[in-house]
Amino acid sequence: MGRCKHCGSEVGEGELFCGNCGTRLSEETTKEAAGAAVDAAEQTADTEPEESQAESPEPETTAQTEPVGNAAQTAADENEAPRGVAEETTQTATAESAVRTAAPQESAGKKKKGGLFAIIGAAALALLLIGFGLRTALKTTEPVGQRFLKVQLETLEREGKAFDAADKVFENGFSSDFLLTAKLSESRVIALSRSGILSESGMRILRDGIRARFYLGKKFEKAVLNLEFASGENPVLNADCFIDPDRLGFKIPQQSEKVYVTRYPEVLKEMGSDARISTSLFAALRFPKELGRASAKRYGKLLADAITRNNLEVEKRSYRSHVLKPELKHSLDKDYTVYSWEPQAAELERLFRNIADAMEKDSELAAWFDRRQEIGEQFAQAMGVSQGQGAKFSDLADTLRDNAETYAENLEERKFAWKLVTEGKEVRAILLQLDEGDTTLLCYERDTDKDKLYRGLSLPGFVLTEKRDREKSGYYGTVAGRVYWDYDTKEFALKYNNLDFKKGSVLGLPCGKYRLNVNDGGSAAELKLEVRDEGGFSYYELKNDYGSFTLKASKSGSATLPEGEEVNIDDELLEGNVPQRRISDFISEL
Repeated sequence: MGRCKHCGSEVGEGELFCGNCGTRLSEETTKEAAGAAVDAAEQTADTEPEESQAESPEPETTAQTEPVGNAAQTAADENEAPRGVAEETTQTATAESAVRTAAPQESAGKKKKGGLFAIIGAAALALLLIGFGLRTALKTTEPVGQRFLKVQLETLEREGKAFDAADKVFENGFSSDFLLTAKLSESRVIALSRSGILSESGMRILRDGIRARFYLGKKFEKAVLNLEFASGENPVLNADCFIDPDRLGFKIPQQSEKVYVTRYPEVLKEMGSDARISTSLFAALRFPKELGRASAKRYGKLLADAITRNNLEVEKRSYRSHVLKPELKHSLDKDYTVYSWEPQAAELERLFRNIADAMEKDSELAAWFDRRQEIGEQFAQAMGVSQGQGAKFSDLADTLRDNAETYAENLEERKFAWKLVTEGKEVRAILLQLDEGDTTLLCYERDTDKDKLYRGLSLPGFVLTEKRDREKSGYYGTVAGRVYWDYDTKEFALKYNNLDFKKGSVLGLPCGKYRLNVNDGGSAAELKLEVRDEGGFSYYELKNDYGSFTLKASKSGSATLPEGEEVNIDDELLEGNVPQRRISDFISEL
């Protein structure tokens, strides 16, 4: 119902003239015509997108050559693309389908509610389409190489989180009290007693244990160590030591209340050595997280740019695993989506030269690397095994640039391939291979059961593998390695079970049971280690043929700097004398 604007009388819906004064209802007619036009336009738009899309197909979308993340491939096979790649285009297709389905229903309702509601509805739908379209455009325009690397990086990062606790043990300083005790087998005690190796004091040390109070500065700038041999009210021997960037000192209360100190960097310099060992050097060896993220972004982009739609192939086929056999006896045989990057020599050479150019400009990474090399040289000099000056970061860049062509040709000749294998949205395998898959450099594989993991690293003279599974009591598996050195082979196998990655210990090692077998040139040995957490303390119990050794560690420490009159012993060291000879005599009497 409405009213005539001329006389104010009520008029019926759809009437053209006022029944009271006869005035033509032109304005009302205009409104209805506008509403009908909007409805008709919406109905037409509802049928046009399908036709317009069919008229303009996206180029280069064949089923056998389309790379990771292509909109046509992922929309058609959304169940076969890796996580984070197919979701982008799938969400957009769903949104567009919902809009097409809802449009006719809304049109029917709008005819009854009038043209104003139709305009508002059309505007809302337009904004919705623009929002989804913009969101999708931002995602799908991400380069193919970045998506190829991204899904792999996310998978490997999830695996690495299990070891966060171990990585953070020394991150902000560390302080703990340790108590090491031994329980030798009866036959070993008898043998040692008869040999005279263990005196009465030595037996007491084994029986009562060795207590160590340890503190490491938050920035690795200093360390304090308080030792008690045969801990108790009257220990056999105390030794309190400290080190900082400039000084090293110790005190043995049973011998003297004095603290003997040396400014060892100056002493070493006088001896003709520039070596400088201190706790602060360890801080420089650590790779800063900020620098790591920046470096990964810089060099990762160069690698991603080298992976394009033209050289990344995708196919659905049966994939047969060759995970470093016979080290990992595992097979993965079914239909998967396999993405393969097999670059040609020209592409690899261009990548190597781009990386070399980036390295030349990377002053931050160069500063860290060169400092690390200097510290390594200082350690080598201090230990008497110095072999000259190490390579600088600029040397690495020059070597890569000078040999870019050779490296690229060698990789192409050996059929280098980087493969990503997926099942639906799950990453099943990541492989770096040579010789058409006969030689695997690196592999990561997850079985259909997500808790089963296989991974390995194979380099000239070195192989490292791990296979892991899960039970109700925790994870179990084996880490095995083989090293070839001077025509000799060394092998080890670390088996673990009942591991709880969420329950770390004071030293970061996950609680559980470990067994290490070592074979060195035919000589075999076995060690058993159990890590458990009880009452706020961590216990590390090591067993072998000699007996058992238990280390009890707290989550806080009580180490203190030695106090007393300081005595400088620089001159004694420079003169080649054994400082505090009576101290060494005292220790030898034990």
